[in-house]
Amino acid sequence: MREAKSENREIPHGSAQRSLRVLELILRFGPIKPAQICQKSGIGRSAVHRAIHMLVDQGWVRHRLGDRACIATYQLDQLAVDANYSQPVQDRIYPVLKELCAAHYLHGDIAFLFSGGRMKLVESTDSKLDTNTQLSLATSDIATAIFSIMSPVQITRLTSQALTDIDAYENAEIVSGNLAKRIIQARQDGNMAWSNGHSSVCIPFQDETQLFGAVQLRQKITTSTARQVLLFVASELPRILPTIFK
Repeated sequence: MREAKSENREIPHGSAQRSLRVLELILRFGPIKPAQICQKSGIGRSAVHRAIHMLVDQGWVRHRLGDRACIATYQLDQLAVDANYSQPVQDRIYPVLKELCAAHYLHGDIAFLFSGGRMKLVESTDSKLDTNTQLSLATSDIATAIFSIMSPVQITRLTSQALTDIDAYENAEIVSGNLAKRIIQARQDGNMAWSNGHSSVCIPFQDETQLFGAVQLRQKITTSTARQVLLFVASELPRILPTIFK
């Protein structure tokens, strides 16, 4: 099925697009001969050979001994290892969040809870916001939203880890029970963590690999209808992406 999909793709225009298409086929099917690339891509023989020559010059592709089939090099593999990739679930959320935020004049942020209790903001529609920033497990609304869909055992384990490396205010939020109260309130609100004044709301998600995260929706300008707008957009996320926002 993958092969059929590849063969039916529209032939790309321009040398850059053709080179990327040739590289895609080498990565997907390599070692692969130029004639097979022509067959799968619909690109002409001379254009395929020019693309291969460019990729070889760049050090990303080489010819295999014996049959001259094309194969990706270790250099390209290292580029992939060093690259900063988005999470698969992030790639699915991004276009939906972008469209909803643009339509309703909101900002949208995506955060993940990684191993070891590290919670990071990774992407935002707000260009002024510093992404790739670590967030507090004890005080952030994003953490509260994520905790609202976790089991008590998971929450206890994570907050116990956090107690070893947090400031006095964060420690007080956990020890005093304020964090627990916020989690209970979020569960009562349908697993949504609201900010004071209802200017933002966080909606948690969990993907197929058990990676937890949350989307935060924020008003660009606080209005009297802020809560209604945020509620509507928050309800659209599980409608459009039901397997992520359960």
